[in-house]
Amino acid sequence: MTIFMFVLVVILFLFFSYQLYVRFQLESLDSDSPKMKRKINFYKYQENNRSLLFLMIAAIIFCLILFGILYNQDSLRKDNKDLELKIEEIKDTRGGASSAQIESYKENTLKLTEFPWKKIVESRDAQTLDNYELQLLRDWQPFFGEANVAILISQKTETLTVSAFPTALTFNDFQTAEKNIGTFIKELQPVKEIKMIDFNFTYRDKENKLSKKSFVYTREAKESNLEKVELKK
Repeated sequence: MTIFMFVLVVILFLFFSYQLYVRFQLESLDSDSPKMKRKINFYKYQENNRSLLFLMIAAIIFCLILFGILYNQDSLRKDNKDLELKIEEIKDTRGGASSAQIESYKENTLKLTEFPWKKIVESRDAQTLDNYELQLLRDWQPFFGEANVAILISQKTETLTVSAFPTALTFNDFQTAEKNIGTFIKELQPVKEIKMIDFNFTYRDKENKLSKKSFVYTREAKESNLEKVELKK
């Protein structure tokens, strides 16, 4: 929208600059002949009407664009407000469970390498995959809080993409969960079935504002290690 507005302003500026140039040239015209003077005045009248028409059209376009921008901003504010309210509702419905602090993860606490990753790759049953996701969700909850976990299977490469979506974390819990990621990744390095793993947080920052942050790790080949991907801000 910003680029479009800039281009539109440039076009209108060039157009009205041309109109001013034409008007200036018309004002410089004069004649001693009454007939020619009437023609010049008539042409000036036409140009004035044309300029007024273009000005009205430009004003209408600006008003429509401004209305669109304001409407879009208002929709974004409402969406953010609704999301905040939903998160607050989730906190309220969870009661005491939501107030539990996130634990610091110590390596091999969950024995992540012993999880049946190979069986997941070989699995072709949706219900079985759902059960594995629920098991991970329950196992990881003390270290990342309430979260959704999704596993995608690539049958072509026989690898997995694991995605975790922790929500409604306080800033302190987010910091603890962020530290836990490093320990998890270190422990998961030998699990060559995992091609990519990402953690997508929704949390409250220091100013208690709703924030989002993602951490993505991937390996180029099964023999290589999971490496952090630097995301563009």
